[in-house]
Amino acid sequence: MTNSSPTNFQRGNVVLCRTPMPSTQLQEFKVRPAVIISASRLNDILEDVIIIPCTSNTNRSLTATQYLITGDEIIAAGIMVDSVVRCESIFTVNKSMIIRKLGMLTQEALEGVSRCLMLALEL
Repeated sequence: MTNSSPTNFQRGNVVLCRTPMPSTQLQEFKVRPAVIISASRLNDILEDVIIIPCTSNTNRSLTATQYLITGDEIIAAGIMVDSVVRCESIFTVNKSMIIRKLGMLTQEALEGVSRCLMLALEL
């Protein structure tokens, strides 16, 4: 069920992928939406992309390193419900782990995720 054809991934794409689960020492995976944050030019030449997983668990209070996709952003992102982009949880995955593209973050959402990343990484 993985993507077998080459795909042009862009920074800000929201994809459905097999994401490593830290609670299992990265031995198990969960299919979930994720945001590609690696540079588009690198995505064109490398076999891996850098992602941030999303969660639909919006019950917890947001931290400064988390961005909430909500309202019209949900439609653009191609997801079904409000979701939190957890910028404190960054993974590099092989493109073969991406099942399909779901959508694209709006420019405003991508800027918000970038701000959260800067805080998470103290850049």
